[in-house]
Amino acid sequence: MNLRHLETFVKIVELKSFTKAGEKLHLTQPTVSKQMVDLESFFDIRFIDRTKRGLALTKAGEILFRHAKDFLALQEETLAAIAAFKGLRQGNIRMGASSIPGVYILPPILKLFRERYEGIQLQLIISDTGDVSDKVEQGDLDIGFVGARDETRKLVYQVFLDDLIVFVAPPTYADSMGIEEIKRYPLLVREAGSGTRKCFDVALKKKGITPADLQVVAELGDTQAIKEAVKQGMGIAYLSLRAITEELANHTLRLLNVEEMPGVKRSFYIVLKKGRSQSPQVQALLKTINEWRKNDKIPLVSSQHMSGICR
Repeated sequence: MNLRHLETFVKIVELKSFTKAGEKLHLTQPTVSKQMVDLESFFDIRFIDRTKRGLALTKAGEILFRHAKDFLALQEETLAAIAAFKGLRQGNIRMGASSIPGVYILPPILKLFRERYEGIQLQLIISDTGDVSDKVEQGDLDIGFVGARDETRKLVYQVFLDDLIVFVAPPTYADSMGIEEIKRYPLLVREAGSGTRKCFDVALKKKGITPADLQVVAELGDTQAIKEAVKQGMGIAYLSLRAITEELANHTLRLLNVEEMPGVKRSFYIVLKKGRSQSPQVQALLKTINEWRKNDKIPLVSSQHMSGICR
């Protein structure tokens, strides 16, 4: 057994195909099959069953898959450490972010990082908070940036930046309304799993308002889509203040002052896998983030104007 056998096994499981694994690893079909035969012979146990529905892991296969990913992650860390010794001129960082950090916060940070470490490849996926946390916990991502914590996971959360969730409306709407009036207006919301939605649902509940009380006309999985829908007059929405600075400046959206609920403060978090040592590349990124946020100038309203804090 060697790491190539484990890499092939992991790729077969992830792609659910011997053929696709071979193509991804640039191996012939006979080579892929032989490596699996060798691996099962070494342990004297079957790891994969072929069924009419496709490939299925045995119980032993599930155990091997879990540990094989750890072996391969350690291999990446070792290679990264050597790269760091050579001056951080190579390596890669696999990142995931929920939409607000990924679209509105990370780009200038990553630009600064690339100027310093142009040899390091950056891979960023945008998904919801739950999916990013899943991938970090499973070892598929090196680092994540999310809008909510889940203390039940084997993850470490570090505060990244503060944000404020606010109501927004088309420019033609009134500047303010009472909290009970919200129930009568068409409302656009983010998808389930969104950190923005989780925080605001909690804030509404504290005010005695449930989702059933609201006139939800659309559930959209993209902040930009919600902004455009509000501009077109579909209704009001609650969005990150960091996501609407340009629209507020251009007067294409307006802040809606809702009595008793002017805004909900929340934090974005850096999320890392608990117990996993960070590669020199990730450490360099964390250092860059700390330097960048010293100059963060997004204004947040003072605490006396907030209706709650989302943890």
